[in-house]
Amino acid sequence: MGNRWGINLWNWVNELGPQCTGLTEKAFKMGFTAIELPMTVSQLPPKLADEIHSLDMEVSLCASLGAGRDLSSFDEAVRQNTMEYMVGCLKSAEAVSAKVFAGPLYTGGGKRHWLSEEDKKREWELAVTGIRKVSAIAKECGVRLALEPLNRYRTSVVNTADQALKLVSDIGEENVGVHFDSYQAGIEEDSMTDAFEAVLKAGKLYHFHACSNNRGVPGQGFFPWEDLWNLMRTYDYREHITMETFMTGGFDGGWIEPGKSRDEIAESGIRYIRQHDWH
Repeated sequence: MGNRWGINLWNWVNELGPQCTGLTEKAFKMGFTAIELPMTVSQLPPKLADEIHSLDMEVSLCASLGAGRDLSSFDEAVRQNTMEYMVGCLKSAEAVSAKVFAGPLYTGGGKRHWLSEEDKKREWELAVTGIRKVSAIAKECGVRLALEPLNRYRTSVVNTADQALKLVSDIGEENVGVHFDSYQAGIEEDSMTDAFEAVLKAGKLYHFHACSNNRGVPGQGFFPWEDLWNLMRTYDYREHITMETFMTGGFDGGWIEPGKSRDEIAESGIRYIRQHDWH
């Protein structure tokens, strides 16, 4: 089976809730073959779950790690709260047969700090230990974990693909890989294509967010889209290619919209992806 073309519901909403009902069907009619759920909460609205079951779409889950959610926190209560959230998300993933739980699972968004070498090592080990525990539960649910490097404005823990590969190696679990987001890479990598190829060559690209430099859709902006597509073709990448665009007020939502409407943004993205599919 070839790639699935996905879109995160963040394109239309800022949180997971009853307002998501109808959006999966809308995406399906536009030509998307996968949907990504923004897990601002760990439980799915029942009507949304029913809608997903009624459509021939694959599902991925994207973590939302705000205040109080951080597996590498030095506060045990925060780590425990995060673990409970992760377990809830994985149970939701199992309920809709999702195969991937993606995002910066190792940390809380917005955690940026200088640490001593000793504390930096401690933070890293807490991330490794925490993801190993989540990995064991994910295996039971039939889910793979994809760890996303974030830009410097969002975290100080993992910013590059090289760091993500190191974290994946230290965790040492087969169902843990890398989530590569072109928007994040466009801020942090010396060469986006070199970083992308390193993850592909390692066989650890478990999820791909195709986002432009202005948080628009693939094909927009100045990123080397043709090179990225050629690399996926060369290494026969067969997982999801997912758009992650944001409403105003979302994580990386800007003040200038990359399209005339939220529907137009989605439709222009899927047109580009379908034109470049190789399977």
